[in-house]
Parts: sequence; structure tokens; C-alpha cells
Amino acid sequence: MATPTQTPTKAPEEPDPFYYDYNTVQTVGMTLATILFLLGILIIISKKVKCRKADSRSESPTCKSCKSELPSSAPGGGGV
Repeated sequence: MATPTQTPTKAPEEPDPFYYDYNTVQTVGMTLATILFLLGILIIISKKVKCRKADSRSESPTCKSCKSELPSSAPGGGGV
């Protein structure tokens, strides 16, 4: 029990490892969410527009303009 004449001893204060600046956390989180959202939209749009040559069985009207035959693959050889 401490008497009124004794001064309490203070332990050295260590920084709290679980202290967060919530404004910075919120700003970084919203920035990353926006970037990932826009990247996802860009990927979805690019897959709809891009003509994939790996799937040559599907004859979609948008990919007909993408398919061009090389002279070497034309009937009759086309080689020099």
C-alpha cells in the first residue's frame, strides 16, 4: 500500500503494436478496392472483345473479322 508521500513508479511506455491509423487504413483499402474493381472490369471487357484463336470451332460473328488466313495456309501451298 502506497503512502501519500511516495511517488508512484511508472513503467516505461512501449508503443502499442495494435495501434492503427484508421484514416490511412481506410484510404489504402478503398484505393486497392478501386484498382482491383477497375482491373476486373478491364479483364471482363477484354475477354469479350478479344478474338481467341485457340477456340477455332466456335464461329461467332465478332471473331470472323479476326480470322485471317496466311498465304502459306491457303490451298495450293502458296509457298515460294
